[in-house]
Amino acid sequence: MSNKIVVGIDGSAISERAVEFAADEAELHGTELEIIYAIALPTDVDFYGVTIAGPQIEALQHYADELLSAAVTTVNQRHPDLVCTTNSVIGTPTWVLINASEDAAAIVVGRRGLGAVKSAFLGSVSSRLATEASCPVFVISEDEQRPTSGPIVVGVDDSEFGTAALAFALTQAAARETTVRAVSAYRTPAIAIPIEPELVVELRKSEAAEAERILNTALEQARTPETASVEVVKVTVEDSPADAILTQSKDAQLIVVGSHGKGFVKRLLLGSVSRQVLHEADRPVAVVDLSH
Repeated sequence: MSNKIVVGIDGSAISERAVEFAADEAELHGTELEIIYAIALPTDVDFYGVTIAGPQIEALQHYADELLSAAVTTVNQRHPDLVCTTNSVIGTPTWVLINASEDAAAIVVGRRGLGAVKSAFLGSVSSRLATEASCPVFVISEDEQRPTSGPIVVGVDDSEFGTAALAFALTQAAARETTVRAVSAYRTPAIAIPIEPELVVELRKSEAAEAERILNTALEQARTPETASVEVVKVTVEDSPADAILTQSKDAQLIVVGSHGKGFVKRLLLGSVSRQVLHEADRPVAVVDLSH
């Protein structure tokens, strides 16, 4: 794995916050920082096909240089000794950052809030990165809180993705010298026929015990010698997984979720839990895949 954090910028206020987060992350883990701006070239379509509007390239490069210079200034003010490089690459932001992720320890990207429709859509760049990047992706939202303390909250299920997310959360907690709050949610199955209340209680106990077992198993698999001393608070709750994670993250400094891959479909869709958390969280969210 590369010893480099990569952050994508676009000149917006949220990308400046992404730079600040990425710089803090690089300083925390002792890595270098690379700031990337994607130059999406304008094109004209004529009788012969698609042609690049050449006269605008120089102006776009100048704009990119100004943005990158301002971002470096932000980093230097925050962490004067951090090694920081810049790169402007011709291509769409999604394509550029997905390629950059192949040689990165993590990617950081901003996501703008969308008001009333925020819960319905996720920014195309952050959404594609969360499913296609070759490394963990930190998504910074426009309206998020940035606490400097608090636990790392991670959603855990009985899949390999839940275990991968927990392992990443443990690593983050070790670096930040904080605790992990591992959340496993369950639902009591709906019963179509009337049954005794005592049986409902027993069914709930059984589901809660299974959620506890899932946490214990995942923790055994995710622990490493480097994270053996990290305190883990295990939370089992009867709720939907996404709602449980969001409720438990009110005081979190970071949320970690797994991106459930489904073969080819993985390239198109985020898991419903990670998608809802990314939509609604007001904290930084890290999306982790098995390949990370």
